[in-house]
Amino acid sequence: MIEWLVLAAAAVVADGLFGLDSKRSSSGGFQPVRFNEAEWRQKQDNEQKLWRARWEPSVDRSRWIPQSTAHRIMAGFPLPGFDTGTVHSNLNRSWKLKALLAEFAAHNEKFLVDQKIKLQEYFSTVEEAPLTDEQMDACICMDDAVQVVAAAGSGKTSTMVAKAGYAMKQGLAEPDQILMLAFNKDAAIELKQRVKKRLALFEKVDRVVAETFHAFGLHVIGTATGKKPSLARWAEPGQDVATVSEIITFLERSDSKFAAAWDDFQTIYARDILNPGDDETPDSYANGVAGFRTASGIVVKSEGERTIANWLYFRGIRFEYERPYEHETADKYHGQYRPDFFYPDINLYHEHFAIKSNGASFEKFVGYMDGVAWKRDLHKQQGTKLFETTFQQFVDGDMPRLLEAELRKHGLDPKRDHSIRPQSPLPMDNRSMARLVRVFQQHVKGNGLTTAALQVAADRYCQTGFPARIRTFLSLYLAIAGEWQRRLEREQSIDFDDMLLEAAAHVESGRYVSPFQMVLADEFQDSSRARIRLLKALTAQREGIHLCAVGDDWQGINRFAGADISVMNEFERNFSNSSRLALGTTFRFPQTLCDASSAFIQKNPAQIKKEVKTTSLLKGQSVFAFGFAGVDTASRHLESQLNKAYHSADANHHSGTSNLVRVMILGRYRSDKPAEIARWQRMFRDRLAIDFRTIHSAKGLGRVCCASKCERRAKRLPKPDPRRQSLANPDASTRSLPYG
Repeated sequence: MIEWLVLAAAAVVADGLFGLDSKRSSSGGFQPVRFNEAEWRQKQDNEQKLWRARWEPSVDRSRWIPQSTAHRIMAGFPLPGFDTGTVHSNLNRSWKLKALLAEFAAHNEKFLVDQKIKLQEYFSTVEEAPLTDEQMDACICMDDAVQVVAAAGSGKTSTMVAKAGYAMKQGLAEPDQILMLAFNKDAAIELKQRVKKRLALFEKVDRVVAETFHAFGLHVIGTATGKKPSLARWAEPGQDVATVSEIITFLERSDSKFAAAWDDFQTIYARDILNPGDDETPDSYANGVAGFRTASGIVVKSEGERTIANWLYFRGIRFEYERPYEHETADKYHGQYRPDFFYPDINLYHEHFAIKSNGASFEKFVGYMDGVAWKRDLHKQQGTKLFETTFQQFVDGDMPRLLEAELRKHGLDPKRDHSIRPQSPLPMDNRSMARLVRVFQQHVKGNGLTTAALQVAADRYCQTGFPARIRTFLSLYLAIAGEWQRRLEREQSIDFDDMLLEAAAHVESGRYVSPFQMVLADEFQDSSRARIRLLKALTAQREGIHLCAVGDDWQGINRFAGADISVMNEFERNFSNSSRLALGTTFRFPQTLCDASSAFIQKNPAQIKKEVKTTSLLKGQSVFAFGFAGVDTASRHLESQLNKAYHSADANHHSGTSNLVRVMILGRYRSDKPAEIARWQRMFRDRLAIDFRTIHSAKGLGRVCCASKCERRAKRLPKPDPRRQSLANPDASTRSLPYG
């Protein structure tokens, strides 16, 4: 009742200030009227009882009370005693809303306990193993939107099936009012089969809809328009990257402007460049020096120098890197001077200086400008020709033009020669670019970004990033995306991203009227912005539609397909009146592996923090790491480990494949598959079932033994790139390897 005392005090102060609670005396002055607190309190209590009596019939206290109920009451039943919009009214509304939410939360806590007792038999038998307390909580909680953060192996599919059964058992939804959406076809089939098997006692259970977002989106469009759209086969997963690759080749041959930009991106801008002085991790080692290997095979000291060397190499320009200066310079203050580049055909030296737009160097380079001045004076004194480029010219995109002009001025013709082949791999080939563009395109479409919005974003990032790289990539993307859309229009078809957006638009406009009272979304961490828009549209069509989204941001490995893992952290922002629950008990692996994988994954501060516990009784160390000088040594060691596993396998593991110890060998790529695996399968076949999978395809599969084949590559892991935040870190998926 503290709020009523505060309001009473506020009313007294206000009335005293404005003379609302006083009367005029016979002499013309004012005399205060004595405030009767008991009378005021009685009046307030009566008004509150009347106010509550108006809305109480609309609240079903035999069920879970969603958070939106409190908001609906405050919106539909104005509080007595205060004018809407006044300070007093707003304060009272805020206090009363909090009080209602607390009242309903207390009701729900008691309801949760009662339901677990009342439905103990259902929760114990709906799946093969009794549901955990966490799983039961997820089934019973019927807030408007519920996010279930489910650890790997915690029984999320069981929870979804049990929740559907709970809704039918409690009369919250009929079978044909339940929609279960899955990320891929296999998951949708599994949901259908599990529902049919575990909920077989429910009448008409076969009417529960379990579909992929893909199939459901087509259904929505077909229902709303009377015509099911045609999806371009070449745009489907598995063929889309090949299509983008073909488009790149087509544009390279038919559009000279695109060809030039593509060549620049391949040879100059594919790699991000750190500011001079920041930690650049070398990828090669030569002549006692760690550095960066160029397309010609030589090793240079910085990414900027590598870019210049590559530009020169592909234009057939002869150069010498850090050749000793033609005059002796060694003294007690200086060593022998070695300019960055020397062009012997025109007797020209070239220095690439770490200088910013203001003419100064970077703060970490103490005394750097003194060295620049010494080099300039030296060339002037000796009469040698010096050409300068700067870091700022490079990031702005001016360096290639300036270098070309300088070389032409001295009689060279730096024309791109496509017959020159790189001696070491380029950072971006046609296929790599196709994958990058396709991922970017899916995020662009999923977020509904227009060309104008992309331009604005690019301009913003150019203020602090690598302008030439950003603008070159965007120009390439727009050209490729334009050709993609032209092909769709020519054959009057759509792609998956456009289909989801069109389906969402039909739901939002009401052209499609959803029959579903409950929507269950699986693998929520793999949702794109387009999927989120469709889910929001489905739940916003009318009051009382329940959404349950189950996912695990720790298992987000589908960003290549347009998934945006940030939707996990933004759930409450996207869906109002929502709750977050957790399934933290895994049935899949021992505690030691839980602890090791959890610690590893949570090094990323963006991941949702959670504690994973296990039902496994297995003790002892479960993770071993070995390093080897070469692949052959690693293979020999792996064979020795398989031999140990073979001899330690129970003697009963010999009759039939169902009794074999299952061993999975994992690799990042299909090419990591050991050449000896067929021999190992024959050698150990009576006790071990040995298989190989890529890390990505193995997600969610359990094995008794698991070996990961990881090749250490000398390369710099990419710095987080704000210009392409929606793009997947190419090394990120392996972070979930020991966990999922």
